[in-house]
Amino acid sequence: MDKIWHVFSIVMLSVTLRKHMDILLPQRRPWRIYLLALGFSLLLCYGLYQLASPAVPAVSLKEYPLVEVQQSDIALYTDALGELFASQQLLLTAPAQGAVIEVLQRPGALVQADTVILRLDNPELDLKVRAAESNVQKMQAELSAFHAQQQSQLLEQQGRLAELAALLEQAELETNLNTELVKRGIAANIELQRAKLRLRQQQQKLDFEQQKFTQFSGLQKAELEQKQVQLKQLDDELRLLQKQQQKMLVTAGIAGYLQQLDVELGQNVAQGAALARVGSQQKLSARIYINQRQADQVVIGSPVMIDSRKGLIEGRIHRIEALVENGTVAAEVSLPDELPPGLRPSLDITASVLVGERNNALYITQQAGLRPNSTERVFVQGATGIAHARQVRFGELSNKQLLIEAGLEAGERFIAVPSDLWPDQPLLQLKQQK
Repeated sequence: MDKIWHVFSIVMLSVTLRKHMDILLPQRRPWRIYLLALGFSLLLCYGLYQLASPAVPAVSLKEYPLVEVQQSDIALYTDALGELFASQQLLLTAPAQGAVIEVLQRPGALVQADTVILRLDNPELDLKVRAAESNVQKMQAELSAFHAQQQSQLLEQQGRLAELAALLEQAELETNLNTELVKRGIAANIELQRAKLRLRQQQQKLDFEQQKFTQFSGLQKAELEQKQVQLKQLDDELRLLQKQQQKMLVTAGIAGYLQQLDVELGQNVAQGAALARVGSQQKLSARIYINQRQADQVVIGSPVMIDSRKGLIEGRIHRIEALVENGTVAAEVSLPDELPPGLRPSLDITASVLVGERNNALYITQQAGLRPNSTERVFVQGATGIAHARQVRFGELSNKQLLIEAGLEAGERFIAVPSDLWPDQPLLQLKQQK
């Protein structure tokens, strides 16, 4: 419509000039007529050209602002998604076969080491505990009776030794007496010989009884130790059963969050079955998933900036998995001990991982509609307010900075319009903001 009005204006101007020429010009100056006719023809041709040529669309810089190409040394980052997880995790298992008779905590609950999560019941285990207690008490009674019996036998043996020692002493006195009487000629020599014989016999009896006492003492000690070993075995069995019984009241074990509950109320579980999982609250790490195209540029120790939506956290890669799943490689990030408040396991995060540096890189701030690693058609600002279409190859997106691989120079400015607008238009008229 603007073009038609423009051509109409030119035609009316030409007609006006022609009338003016017919009125004012004298017949003696025909060259002026030719000159005006030539001007009229040129104006008419220009108007027809404007009418026939395609229009140059106008674009408001308020709607599509100019983007300036920058150049400097920049660090290259790759973005990744992930979640937090507890560095310290504890798997709670059933200490014995039983039924879940009470559930006291649910996943997500904040727990301490002694917080009771659920309670199991096993009547058979209770019977075993009582039987073990009875066996221990019975063995303790047997040990006490055995010890008393040993003491009695020991006293009996000691009395026998004392008696033999007294008889030996008496035989020594008789021998000494007969020796003196023989010297004086009062007693016969035969009496002395008999006294010496009784002395030797008493000495042999005492020596033999002392050997028996030594053996008896050793035997008593061995029997006592055997009884004590049996008591210890029974006591250990009782303690194990009591420990199992106590663990039927399942506690968290560590301070943190109850991450997972694997059983339901009334469920029967076997010994060793998984009951729940608890993760530490303060000791957290991050698991991120890096695009496999950048994964080979990430190494152990690479810096990572994590956005937890509760604050930024600096960390470092400390483990990289070898497998590729769904186009990504999983990596674990170690985090500092002091973290922003409110963080917990399974919290979604975003991360930026340093993968390298580039000197004198061309880049722009990330814009809507411009995709990394693609070739896009943009309109570059010219000197006359006209923007010219140009193909530009973009590279990686690094920390909201889109690299430019080819098609633009530092300091150039352009607008990025949706690809479905003016796909074949080579020029755009840039309208300044008002």
